[in-house]
Amino acid sequence: MIRALCLTAACVLAAGCTDGAADKAPASRRPVSPSAAQGSPQARPSPVPSVHSEGRTRVLVYGDLVVRATPESSGVRTEVEVANTNKRDTTYSVQISIADGEGWTAFSRFWLQDVPPGRTGRDDALIGSKDMGPVPQVPKIYVDEFTPLVDRK
Repeated sequence: MIRALCLTAACVLAAGCTDGAADKAPASRRPVSPSAAQGSPQARPSPVPSVHSEGRTRVLVYGDLVVRATPESSGVRTEVEVANTNKRDTTYSVQISIADGEGWTAFSRFWLQDVPPGRTGRDDALIGSKDMGPVPQVPKIYVDEFTPLVDRK
């Protein structure tokens, strides 16, 4: 059930969460299963994505997920935070793409392992490189995948 909701969320996020990015978003690499589209009464309502700037940093907030993208000379420093609102330890698989909307696109996968309930998992990486062309100064953030794997113990 949680996996189905995450697939739905990933497709919504892949549609574009940055200003003016909906028509430029990369297609989701994962199909939506029919069960994901149906939902259930036990499911939490889908959060509304929001994007804002903090200085040169673009920030995407989508429910328990926060992504920060800051342009640097050699790529885009990307920070991922996930608040674990589950009742058990949870590992999160998150794939983020950063783009400029004109052809420069790079991605990275983050594994936030065994995040305890009520705590926040964090990781960061430099995405892309200056060898790809000019680093986006106003990066567009896409969530290609956001999958929580709840510990069954």
